[in-house]
Amino acid sequence: MDYGLSLGGLHYNIVLVIMAIIILLCLCALVIVVLSSYAILQLITDNKYRHLPPGPWPLPVIGNILNLSKLLHRSLAHLAEHYGPLMTIRLGTSLCIVASSPSTAREILQRHNSSLCGRNPADAWRGAGHGDNSIFVLQPHNKWRLLRRLGTTHLFSPRRLEELQPLRQDAVRALLQDVLAESGAASGSLVSIRRVTYVAMVNLLWRAIFSNELDETTAQGLYDCMREAVTLIMTPNISDLFPVLAEADLQGVRRRMTTLLPRGYQLIDRQIDQRLRARQFGSGNHTSRPNDFLDVMLDMWEEQQQHHYCDVTINRDLMRVFFMDLFVGASDTSSNTIEWALAELLHSPKTMRNLQQELKTVLGSKAQVEDSDIDKLPYLQAFEWTLPEQVERTSVDMTEKFGLVLSMRTPLLAIAKKKM
Repeated sequence: MDYGLSLGGLHYNIVLVIMAIIILLCLCALVIVVLSSYAILQLITDNKYRHLPPGPWPLPVIGNILNLSKLLHRSLAHLAEHYGPLMTIRLGTSLCIVASSPSTAREILQRHNSSLCGRNPADAWRGAGHGDNSIFVLQPHNKWRLLRRLGTTHLFSPRRLEELQPLRQDAVRALLQDVLAESGAASGSLVSIRRVTYVAMVNLLWRAIFSNELDETTAQGLYDCMREAVTLIMTPNISDLFPVLAEADLQGVRRRMTTLLPRGYQLIDRQIDQRLRARQFGSGNHTSRPNDFLDVMLDMWEEQQQHHYCDVTINRDLMRVFFMDLFVGASDTSSNTIEWALAELLHSPKTMRNLQQELKTVLGSKAQVEDSDIDKLPYLQAFEWTLPEQVERTSVDMTEKFGLVLSMRTPLLAIAKKKM
């Protein structure tokens, strides 16, 4: 009896081992099929886009991820030294074009921005439906053109910038006071240039849009929201590397963005509600209105409701997303630029002394630089991006420039090089 049970147990174990071997062989075969299919697909894709820039040979599935380090800009700059100012890399299954010279970056970001925008955005922008109205994400169609025209005409036009000059001077004075206050708070204390410049830029933009001061509580809430949003957008995300997995949101980046963005929306909604109440009780008295950027948007909203045209629907969702984009883009970019510029100056004492001497010569007894002084500072204007001598200043479609063909869904990156 015991002998029969042993044979039965042995037979059962043999069956399990055979099944395990079969499953293992099936998995190996599946992996081989997947890798072979990927290799064939990559060869077909490379043949289809054979005019793409050169780049490191990608590994199956993961692409060129192993070629990159935590210091992404240094990794890309190192690769650019070998493959040239315009190169192709694959991040997972996503194809990416990297521009690392002034000429290529200028062609992409300035001369042909409208024809090369509308690329695949970071999956994080889809949080809270932000991407439906975001100028960073929209394709270059009617809504995108309207938002861009509004910002260019009513916020960044020469006339409007001239009107906002007193606000900029106030912002600079407040910035200097904050730096002096923080540096004098304790002997040898450190000052976060990024934070103080970020707060100054947000406050300036807030006053330009809403015509009121940004109180400390709102400023801190907006600052925290913007910093977290930028961090989430810049976080390496599996959904961006492998778009087929985007719907699963494996890292939860989109879910966190969905929770985060409404915090910023609430601050903007409060300003919209206050202005709507003021307009309602003002009984149409236009002379008492600030006529700022918010008023421009609200006027267009009311006009659209009265005439019932809807080429592009202007509503609360569009306004608050647009305002949020302005705060994220303008404020973060400016604060980073100032921080890096100061860092480079600290590493170049000679350049710092030349700038200081020029400021003393031009300003004289004035304590602060004004807009009219900038043209008188030639050393400050010493850097300019120009096209190579062999490239004529003609209207060239970037999709055909450099002998390359870029798919409209291929993302583009530009890397700034140190100029000092």
